[in-house]
Amino acid sequence: MRGLPRPFLLPVAAAALLLTGCKTVHDVKIDSINNPAKSLGVSYRLELLDPTGSQADSVTAQVHAGVRTALAARGMFEAPANAPAGMIITAEYGVGPGQMKIIYRPSNTGLGAGALSVGRGTPAPILVFEKYLKLTAREPAPESAGRDRRGRAPRGEELWSLQVSIEDEKRDLAPYLPVLASTTIDYIGTNTGSEVHLLVDAATAEVKLKKRR
Repeated sequence: MRGLPRPFLLPVAAAALLLTGCKTVHDVKIDSINNPAKSLGVSYRLELLDPTGSQADSVTAQVHAGVRTALAARGMFEAPANAPAGMIITAEYGVGPGQMKIIYRPSNTGLGAGALSVGRGTPAPILVFEKYLKLTAREPAPESAGRDRRGRAPRGEELWSLQVSIEDEKRDLAPYLPVLASTTIDYIGTNTGSEVHLLVDAATAEVKLKKRR
């Protein structure tokens, strides 16, 4: 989100997917910023954005439900249709283009065949895909503001923005949405200062999200 460089060498400690028995732990990348001069906001209108238009309606519905749950966990609520909203939140989601990275596969650890090593192993190039969810909150545009010369609607000042993502060899977004949505809860309206990494257990994340509903 900040245009940070993406290292070609994927460190073993930041492996995208760790498999230990039946436990799946994802390395989630988090990058958030906020406007310290503005309040976090409470009521909102939610806009969903699938830039490539490639995600199925069922995935869009899952994004909608997950984001609403995450926002509710922070005390935010969707404004009624006939009431003004304190902010407009855009939820952008999708799968990025594949890129080659170097990972370390375990030589003999007893882990599953698809596991990435947390110790030394054999370096191997793999094609990874970024699954991401980005939330951006803006103030509503003034009612008096008209469209620009290109016919575009005005946009209010940004309040906060947050992107969470996971990289591994799979291209499906849906299985990762519970992890992505639940991770946003603790970072909405914050400023991480730089990209940070968090190891998140997939099963725990899904339970956490369900309990918030």
